[in-house]
Amino acid sequence: MIESGGETYLRVGDELFRIYGDEVRGWSPHAGDVEKLADGSPFVYASLDELFFALVNLKTTGGRVGC
Repeated sequence: MIESGGETYLRVGDELFRIYGDEVRGWSPHAGDVEKLADGSPFVYASLDELFFALVNLKTTGGRVGC
């Protein structure tokens, strides 16, 4: 996890994803960074660890991630 200027990012391999949310409401990637997610995606993860592993799974199973 990288925090910069009040923004949160997760690095998965060589890609850096901007992450939205907080510990109360949950965490979500920017829909434009993950092809399989539509804008306004309902995918909210309870923890940054859970979101990280979801992004790793998408990347390793051939899901298109990154811009």
